[in-house]
Amino acid sequence: MEKSMVQLTETFSPALRDQILARLEQERTEPAYRLLTPTALRQLGETKSNGDPIVSLYLKLTPERRQKGSWHVAFKDLTRTQLETISDPRLRDHVAEELERIELALKEGLPAMGRGVAFFVCESLGLWRQIALPIPLPDRLELASTPYTRPLVRTRDEHDRFVVAVLSREHSRFFISQIGYVEEVLTLSGPKLRGLVTDWIDWNQRDDLERQLNEQTGKALAYIAALVFQQFEARYLLFSAPEKLKPSFLGNLPKSVQEHIGGEFTIDVHAPNVRVAEVIDPLERAVEAREEVRTVEQIQESLPDRGLWGIEQVVDALNQRRVMTLAVDDDFQVSGGYCPRCDLLMLDATKPCPACGEAVEPESDLVDQALELALAQNATVELVRSEAARRLMASYAPIGALLRF
Repeated sequence: MEKSMVQLTETFSPALRDQILARLEQERTEPAYRLLTPTALRQLGETKSNGDPIVSLYLKLTPERRQKGSWHVAFKDLTRTQLETISDPRLRDHVAEELERIELALKEGLPAMGRGVAFFVCESLGLWRQIALPIPLPDRLELASTPYTRPLVRTRDEHDRFVVAVLSREHSRFFISQIGYVEEVLTLSGPKLRGLVTDWIDWNQRDDLERQLNEQTGKALAYIAALVFQQFEARYLLFSAPEKLKPSFLGNLPKSVQEHIGGEFTIDVHAPNVRVAEVIDPLERAVEAREEVRTVEQIQESLPDRGLWGIEQVVDALNQRRVMTLAVDDDFQVSGGYCPRCDLLMLDATKPCPACGEAVEPESDLVDQALELALAQNATVELVRSEAARRLMASYAPIGALLRF
């Protein structure tokens, strides 16, 4: 879908700021596939239905699934199995209607990029969220009073939220990106020099006028980049800009954003989104690998007082609410148990909870529960995916943590 443009004025005025904020909010609420932002996840976490259940559906969209509508077979199998378990006719009919809405949305179009989708739907609440997933999560369908968001912890890596700016004086585009998926959130049109050079302007003044336009446009674009960065809670900025525009753009970025520039690239300002994703992919991977290695090194350097390695030690620290940063190899899995009454993890699900003495719930993958618990404690999460960090981590353990105290 073609983006409506915001007209870039010579200065970053309050009116322009309000217009951009309104456009960004529209992007977040339009019924289309969106990347999951921290704000959206928090909003889902605050959603509860006292009546009809919320339908949460996850569906993998691997390249094989995208071919010849293979996703539809998986969707039908998943939904048929769930509907067969519902004995209440009214509830079964209601859920079937919700699933038909989701099926229609999928038939109307799959996300152009990404490895999966998630839907959170409840018509009586006016809830409709369709999210493009950058990684494939297992197919799953849940009915509950709250959205089932636990699988999304695997998309919450601390260092994979990028703002991407493709800039020129006459046309600029802003994207958010995560693990190779890009989504365009803002398009700007700027002043054209040829429209300003008229017969009464001395052509000798052209260079001065161009420098002035570059300075004004670069300054405004810097403020807008900072605004997008803040609104989408990004961690890094990647940009492409003409040489004449770059000094003003970089010079006017707030220090808080300058410190998080992840790299520069070159691309045509009108390039399709898929091409943007291809070009920035090496930059994103380099940033993520660098930060993953840095986190692993920080844990090792913080031993034994503020760092630790190993699943037993991490579980103990999480139960004590001591974890500041949790780092885990993204392929690591281990079974265990969880006590929802005391919010405690256990490695042995056959033993009762040490706090309340009640039986704990078995967990086939305790790592997901550990990630969810860490995020609930406002800890940051580092999912290690790069080869460099994995090789380094292999010398210690597949899971470790930096501690608050």
